[in-house]
Amino acid sequence: MKLFADIGNSLMKAAVNDGSALREVYYGPAEIEPFRDALKGFTIDGGMWCTVREIDTDLSSFLSSMSMVQLTHETPVPLKNLYSTPQTLGMDRLAAAVGAWSLKQGHDLLVIDMGTAVTFDLVTAAGEYAGGNIAPGVALRFSSLNEHTGRLPLVDADGPTPRFGLSTTDSIRSGVIRGINNEINGYILDLKEFFPSLFVFLTGGDIKFFDMNCKSGIFAVANLVLKGLACIFDYNEKS
Repeated sequence: MKLFADIGNSLMKAAVNDGSALREVYYGPAEIEPFRDALKGFTIDGGMWCTVREIDTDLSSFLSSMSMVQLTHETPVPLKNLYSTPQTLGMDRLAAAVGAWSLKQGHDLLVIDMGTAVTFDLVTAAGEYAGGNIAPGVALRFSSLNEHTGRLPLVDADGPTPRFGLSTTDSIRSGVIRGINNEINGYILDLKEFFPSLFVFLTGGDIKFFDMNCKSGIFAVANLVLKGLACIFDYNEKS
């Protein structure tokens, strides 16, 4: 059974593939003990993992002990990477791009990952990873307003988001949540001028804050990074 793991800035996700489908088996801190406990009962004989930060040597050794390989900028992938500094590209971004491409090959794609950061990545119909942008995520926007001002409170993301807030709390929450929604919609509208048949993939822990109502051509896909890791692993196995 193959295992795929995505280690983010805040949490770690992992899924097994028994040959038919991915099944999430872990979502929690990037720590060896709870991760090892979650894998009890599974026989892992390979897979792939990626990380956006340095991790404990115990955890990396545990991943290696299961014959898992780390995705790096030197790993062959089924997309042509146009990034000018591939060694600085977050491997979660590349994996998500491959995951989206596996679902809609031959189409122009915008991949939006709403995590600690919000990333916007473009894949062309020709199978090229054409770069992207990085912006602060939901939690970072709330914490920045609190930490870099004198009197603005730290606000919980869950709650009402009126068009215009009638309290400071609602004003902050609406500004952050509606701001991100407008930002995403702005990217989509802008890119559709150049790529009229654009498909959009949303993933990440904060996609619940995006209004999906009446949005055609937009797909919410959980674990898109893990799906991409599985595709890259298979691509290299067949090469």
